[in-house]
Amino acid sequence: MSPLAEEVLEIHDRDIGLIIGARGSNIQALQEGTKCRIITPPKNVDGEELGLREVHIHGTKEQIARCKEAISGVLMGEQPKDILAQLDGAVLMKNMDPMTMGHLAKIKDKVEKDFAVSLELDARSVRIWPKGGDQDKALDAKEKIEELLEDVTAVETISVPVPPQLVNRAINESALRQLQDQTGLTANVYKNDQGTGIRLTGLSGAVQEAKSMIEQRCKGQGAEFLSLIPGLLAKMTPKAKGDFENDVHFLTQNSGAKVQIRSDASRIDFQGGLDESLHARTEMQKILHFYFPQECDTIELPPDSVDWIAGDDDRELMRLQSTGAVIALDRNAATLWVCGSQKNVELVRNRIRNSLERWKKEHAVIKLHSKGSAFAIIGKGGATIRELQTSTETRIDVDPDNQKVSISGKEDSVRAAKARIMQIIGGGSGSWGGGAGFGQGGPSFRSDA
Repeated sequence: MSPLAEEVLEIHDRDIGLIIGARGSNIQALQEGTKCRIITPPKNVDGEELGLREVHIHGTKEQIARCKEAISGVLMGEQPKDILAQLDGAVLMKNMDPMTMGHLAKIKDKVEKDFAVSLELDARSVRIWPKGGDQDKALDAKEKIEELLEDVTAVETISVPVPPQLVNRAINESALRQLQDQTGLTANVYKNDQGTGIRLTGLSGAVQEAKSMIEQRCKGQGAEFLSLIPGLLAKMTPKAKGDFENDVHFLTQNSGAKVQIRSDASRIDFQGGLDESLHARTEMQKILHFYFPQECDTIELPPDSVDWIAGDDDRELMRLQSTGAVIALDRNAATLWVCGSQKNVELVRNRIRNSLERWKKEHAVIKLHSKGSAFAIIGKGGATIRELQTSTETRIDVDPDNQKVSISGKEDSVRAAKARIMQIIGGGSGSWGGGAGFGQGGPSFRSDA
C-alpha cells in the first residue's frame, strides 16, 4: 500500500460550499468515492474579507490525484457521482428529460445485451459502463443509444383544436403543466378562422402525449400521471411488492379511475373522470410515501408562493430538477412532488425550505374586511397605490373581489409598505402576516409605475 500523504488546495471562499454541498452531501460522496479525507476551513466570521482558503486532502498519492480531479469537476458544477463514474471509465448522457428516460428504461435490457454495456439510470442522467473496461465500447453504445432515441427526441409542432369554452381550462390542467415542466414542451392558445385550440411544440413523444391529454380533457376525462425515478419499485421486497399491488388494486376499485403502472415502472398513469383521476393520483402519492418514506415526498406550499418556487421562466424549477430527483409542481394544488434518492430528496426539501424562508421575508398578504378598504388603497385613478409602490419600492397587488393585498419586495420595503397600508385602512380593518397564503381568484389591481 502506498504511504499516506497530504496536499493542500487553495480554493476561494465562494467555492468552499460547492465542495461541501447541501448538508455535506458532496464532501461525503467525494470522500467515499476517493477514500481520501478532506478537511475544509471553518466558516468565515462575519466581516472577514473573502479570499483563498486552504483545503487539505489526506490519502495515498493515487487517491489524492483522483480526489483533486473530482473536486475540479465539482467546482465546474458536476455531480460527484458523475465525475467519479467518468474517472472509473463510464460514459455519461446528461440532462435527459423524463420522456426520453422512460423510453430508454423500456429498452434498457436490449441495449445492454446488444452493446455489451451496463446502464445505470438516474433521474436525468445515464452512466454507461463498458463490460471488460473498454471505454470505446461505451462511446459506441452512446452513439447507438442516441440513434435509437432520435424518434423520441425529434422536435415537432402540432395544433390541437379545442372548443373556446374549454381552451383556458385545458391549457391550465395540472398534468399538462407538469409535462411542460419536465420536458420543455411549450403550449400556447391560438385563434384563427378555423377556430380555437392549443399549439404544442417540443419533443415528439411529449407533443403526442400532450395532444392525448388535451383531447381527453375536451371529452370531460382526466389524464393525470406521476413520474418515478428508474428502479424505485424494484427495491421492494417480495412481501412489500405484494402489499403494494394489493393497495393499487384497492385504489383502482375505490377511486373510479384506471391506475396503470408502466412496464418500465418509471411512471404511473391515471385515467377516468377529472375528479377521479386527480383523487387517484393524490392517493397514490400517499401510498408511495408509505412504502418509500425517504425517496418520495409531497411538499405542500403556500398557494401564493407557487410562482416564486417555479421562478422566472421556471428557472428555479429547473435548478430543482438538476438535483437528480424527479420534480413535479402542481400549481393548482400548490404541491411539489419529489421522487429520488434519499440524499437528493433531502436536498430538494432543504432548497424549498430555504426558498420559502426568503419568500416569507420578501412577501406579505394583508386580508381586508371590505371592498372599501381595497379601493382606499388603490385611490382615485390608482394614485394612492402608485405613490405607495414608488415610495416603498415594492410591488403591490390589490384584489377587491377576494379582499386582499399582496406585497413583494425587499424585507425592509415590505415592512414599510405594510405599515403604510395599515394606516390607510385604519389599522383595525385588516389582518396580515409575512408570507401568509390566502388563496387566489378574481381580478386584481396593480400599478407598474
